[in-house]
Amino acid sequence: MDFSDDAPMVGPADVDREALAERGVSLAELVAALGVSLDLSSATDAPPDGWRVLKRYQSGAMVIGAPTESTAAAWRVAHLDAPNVGAVVMVQPDPMPLRPSRAERRRGLELRWPAVVSENPVASGYFVDIVNTGSSRWRSDGDGFYVVGAFTNPGSTGFDFAWVSSSQHRPVPLDPGEYARVPVSINPSTWNSLEPHTYDLQAVLVSLGLRTIHPLRVEVSAELIAQHRQQNARSHSSPERRRRALDQQIERVRAQIAAGDALHHVVDAVAASQSDDDAITRISHLLKLDGDLARSVYHSSLSEPSSSRSAQREKQLEQLTQQRANA
Repeated sequence: MDFSDDAPMVGPADVDREALAERGVSLAELVAALGVSLDLSSATDAPPDGWRVLKRYQSGAMVIGAPTESTAAAWRVAHLDAPNVGAVVMVQPDPMPLRPSRAERRRGLELRWPAVVSENPVASGYFVDIVNTGSSRWRSDGDGFYVVGAFTNPGSTGFDFAWVSSSQHRPVPLDPGEYARVPVSINPSTWNSLEPHTYDLQAVLVSLGLRTIHPLRVEVSAELIAQHRQQNARSHSSPERRRRALDQQIERVRAQIAAGDALHHVVDAVAASQSDDDAITRISHLLKLDGDLARSVYHSSLSEPSSSRSAQREKQLEQLTQQRANA
């Protein structure tokens, strides 16, 4: 899917700013124009008018919605896969809040390498400071303090941080000048392909798309790489541990596939939740997953269960299943 840092959001979904200002039409009229059917039972208490397409994705999927009140602070929405003959629209039961864009929500925040890290860089145990440089208190609008990092060649700024993680760091309000120091999560599999070299360590606060202004220049030695590889190997040294690790990987990949098959329902469940724990519980019930797997889905990047990764996930599942059969 295509996302924008500057787009306002209805719940967790980016929407077109111009669409929010449209007058809209009746739900019946919009559904007819899209050539799909409406699940009437889901729309019994939905706003009768004001419906419009809030976002069209490159895949053909879309979000439609209508404000629940004159201030348009909350919206009833429905998510559609690419409209096709026989498709049925279900209006989600809970209103979703209109949220500022990621760029607006991160305004006043900076991600900085602490002096103790910059002056004495080590290739493990990194952490960064989330600093409020603004003039007013910063409060989270549903955003967590989960920071990921990746090694890149010096001068390179692009990197991918889309891996499954069950980690999360709860946000705290920050008054002007205050900061929160949080760890930088580096994918353990990174060490399997890393070579001794000078690297830039890039970090990003995932939910807000906030990156450190400058990377941290680090020297990664062969000894350090070997240390991390040995640690990973030790955790999977016995056949029983290897089989258990493969079982866990297979379960996580299957959970991502299940989330991809019901992505718009997962998004709606998260948007309707009142807390992280509530969101995890909703995902657990929706996808029939245990708590740990539901948590891994909740804290994964949105690109993980997206349709663009479905073939990759299926292939990964096939490879893991074969490995498990031979373990």
